[in-house]
Amino acid sequence: MTESVLNDLLRRVSENGLLDDAQIDEDSVIGAGHLDAAGVEVEVDLDPELDDEGEPDLDAIVGNLRDILAVSEERWRAIIEEVASDIEDALEDDELDADVDLRTDLEAIGVGVFADAIIVVFAGETSFPDALVHVQLTPELEVEDIEIIGDDEDDEDDDED
Repeated sequence: MTESVLNDLLRRVSENGLLDDAQIDEDSVIGAGHLDAAGVEVEVDLDPELDDEGEPDLDAIVGNLRDILAVSEERWRAIIEEVASDIEDALEDDELDADVDLRTDLEAIGVGVFADAIIVVFAGETSFPDALVHVQLTPELEVEDIEIIGDDEDDEDDDED
């Protein structure tokens, strides 16, 4: 089943032109996608969560991919604003350089797509040079969770709900 699910997912994203260089990589489909609202190319990982019981919802995965890649500029700005505000509120004054505006420093570099969630991975060249910011979105593109993951340090969580 694993191979047929991944082949079906690969076929769907290829036929719809959603990803460039789409291919199967272990238990997911990967490729490059253009996040229109941010004006950047991102690495995309489509994960049908084959380890879970039940049939993967490929329609939901493809729909979530289409939605995040075509998110409106207005909604994208609102996501960035919420993420930046939440991080600023969660961190101590000395943990974030006051001269850095997260709204312009955070750049999307990757997207993980599941049937029930979307993870956008941001790099913050100035604000978080040794970490990545993982933002979990609902299928409706609402911010659900923010996690700062450092290379050499323990994870810093900022749980939102």
